Parts: sequence; structure tokens; C-alpha cells
Amino acid sequence: MSLRNKVKSRIQGLVNRLSGEHSAVAPEPEQVQTYRRPGRPNDEAEVVMARLNRPAGGPKADNPDDGA
Repeated sequence: MSLRNKVKSRIQGLVNRLSGEHSAVAPEPEQVQTYRRPGRPNDEAEVVMARLNRPAGGPKADNPDDGA
């Protein structure tokens, strides 16, 4: 088998794996189970942005959160 035929057959195999033609059939809507999160939702929860640990020595910018 020539190099061209090997490459062509591998590409065709890859395309066949990724194409929808050879995919499994989707389950019926009655069989699908929706994901439920455990616990109760808390509407009064506070979301806080995390601070990243940046390496020292970079350019300093005015940060309004410093309190200075």
C-alpha cells in the first residue's frame, strides 16, 4: 500500500468516526433524565470575585479596592 493510500484511508476513517452518519441514535425524550442539583437554591447568596495571585514585579496600576 502506498503512502498516499495509507493517508487517505486514515483520513476517511477519522471522518467516518466524527461524522453524524455513524453516530448513535438519540434517545427518546421520555427516556431522558434531566439533571437535578442537590440541595435548595439560595437567592440571597453573595457572589465574590476571586483575586488571582499574580507574580510580583509587574507594572503597578491604581487599584480602587486597596482602600488608600
